[in-house]
Amino acid sequence: MPENAAVLAGKPIVQRIHEFYPKLPEGERKVADVLLAAPADLAVRNAIELATQAEVSNATVTRLFRRLGYASFDEARQAARAMRATGSPLFSGKASKPLGDPISELVHEETVVIEATLSRVNPLVLRAIGSAIRTAPRIRTLGYRNSHFLSQYLTAQIAMMRPGVAPLLMPGQTESEGISSLGPQDLAIVVAMRRRPAGFNRMVEAIATRGCKVLLLADESIRGAPAHATWTLDCVVETPQFADSYVGALALLRMIVVEAERALGAAGHRHMEDVEDLRERLGELE
Repeated sequence: MPENAAVLAGKPIVQRIHEFYPKLPEGERKVADVLLAAPADLAVRNAIELATQAEVSNATVTRLFRRLGYASFDEARQAARAMRATGSPLFSGKASKPLGDPISELVHEETVVIEATLSRVNPLVLRAIGSAIRTAPRIRTLGYRNSHFLSQYLTAQIAMMRPGVAPLLMPGQTESEGISSLGPQDLAIVVAMRRRPAGFNRMVEAIATRGCKVLLLADESIRGAPAHATWTLDCVVETPQFADSYVGALALLRMIVVEAERALGAAGHRHMEDVEDLRERLGELE
């Protein structure tokens, strides 16, 4: 085991490189420069490719990683892959290479995400979710960080079709105050894309203890929280490009909205008519 391993344990590779950078020999500094320029490449390249790009020997690459506290290049690569799996933007994307048509490439990759997400939906589960949206006295939505705008979208769409729809946490409220508003017949919709805050599972468990139905929408990295959910819908978020894609999640949310409109039927249309009438009288829209 490298002598630095215990001291450096738990530190990400980028932080380790910066700590050692001023004292690195020239060859190892070249490797460090390549890694700092594109940390994501470490998850998908081998040691020979890294040495070639840095124009150094394989032995130099090995010495750098041992200096950084890793037993081998493979151990460092596994750590990078673990960071990639959490959705870290530093480790997202693919190895740098010249692009062809970036628009066509992006369209293809986003299409794959949408198809992969929607193909996982069970129509019977979707129908049950629509029924819960129709019958629940209250619907509360929750999403942290990047999941927040997704939950806001769903809140706005369902609120056009029925009353009693709102975010679980209002500005200035504590989590306990928001959760306490839920009852046994209510529905909580939780959007939980990766890089969730610490304590997230505890929050979902607390919501479930209120006896309400829980709809959880999450990517494949979710662990533990589905045990407390009535339904869990999977979203694909990873693509070869930088940063997570939410087109699949948005398509899934739209599918839920369409199913809700079908389930609410005439009552939903009456509510929408009432909303539109108020908008017209208040002159809210152009």
